[in-house]
Amino acid sequence: MFRVQTITLVFLLFQAISIFGQTSTPFVVKGNVSDNETGETLPFASVFLANTTIGTVSNDKGDFILKVPKSGSYDLVIKFAGYRTFTRSIQFFEPQTFEVKAQLEVETRVVRGVTVTAKKDELWKRNLEDFKIGFLGTSAFAQQCKILNEEVLDFYFDEENNVFEAFASEPLIIENRALGYRLKYVLEGYYVFHTEKYSSYWGYPSYEELRGDRKPKSSWLRNREVAYLGSPDHFFGSLFHNRLKEEGYIVQMAKDVDGMRYLDKAELDLYQFVKPGSTENSKRLEFENILYVTYTKELIPREMGVTVDVTGVPVSGNKQRSHFFLLEGKSFIEFEQNGYVYNPLDYLVSDYWGVEKMGDLMPIDYVNTRTANK
Repeated sequence: MFRVQTITLVFLLFQAISIFGQTSTPFVVKGNVSDNETGETLPFASVFLANTTIGTVSNDKGDFILKVPKSGSYDLVIKFAGYRTFTRSIQFFEPQTFEVKAQLEVETRVVRGVTVTAKKDELWKRNLEDFKIGFLGTSAFAQQCKILNEEVLDFYFDEENNVFEAFASEPLIIENRALGYRLKYVLEGYYVFHTEKYSSYWGYPSYEELRGDRKPKSSWLRNREVAYLGSPDHFFGSLFHNRLKEEGYIVQMAKDVDGMRYLDKAELDLYQFVKPGSTENSKRLEFENILYVTYTKELIPREMGVTVDVTGVPVSGNKQRSHFFLLEGKSFIEFEQNGYVYNPLDYLVSDYWGVEKMGDLMPIDYVNTRTANK
């Protein structure tokens, strides 16, 4: 399961926690990290649950323990320099301990038919600026994000297929001064498809609180709530509990016919398309055509400087509006009660959600006290 924004759809320095102490949580992941060919253990490998604040490093013998505070579905990610990213999907339905023997493979990368840009020349710098817009976004919060290790990025352009690609030799370290997080993002793919006119990226993020104070600043707490409310996570979490209307969402169906887009002005009861998921913790949204989502409880900030009405479909004043649809060959979106989508590569988002990317992304273990008490 990946985390993606637009299409979407994040990474870092982990808060060190003891991996040997007694645990009071009923959900535990423990294991060992080694080289799959030599069997040699790999000390100080990054071990984390993607899109959360839960992470550690393996000890000098390659052992690790993660304590998980609550049930749910998670992506266990293990990263060691020079090796392929190890991932394992883990689901906690009841108290238990997962044991993982992570045997990492040496990473080899072969690139054909592309032009490689030299680092730090003018073309590289222009590509870097384009990447930051496509990856961090253009929101007010994205303006306060900084990639601390830009030098690990390289860029490729496939002239034959008109596709731009970015990759990082190491996890990207991102400091978000607006939300009070430092992230480590294992970038697995970043593509701009110029002919098809869309972009996609995916990877595995981990979050750490910035250490400016003993507790998060009040501005960080306010901004986190702003970033969460109206987001895809908030939307799918509200849909899971059939609370879209109460949480401020209006959903409408649109259809493309002969190059024209027609919007049904009637409000859609989206929950009628929700079915049981593949696990007891998940549900599926099965639909056709295009869904427009308007969030009514937060106005579009003027400082964003973006036009949400990119399709010519009328919007209601300055309310946030986004739209999304399933990609070819996909028939549903599967998600959990916290809004976590199992495979964000199943669908494409645009408009407001397309503007809010890494700069506005929140960990899935974030708890908004206002919505959690309902």
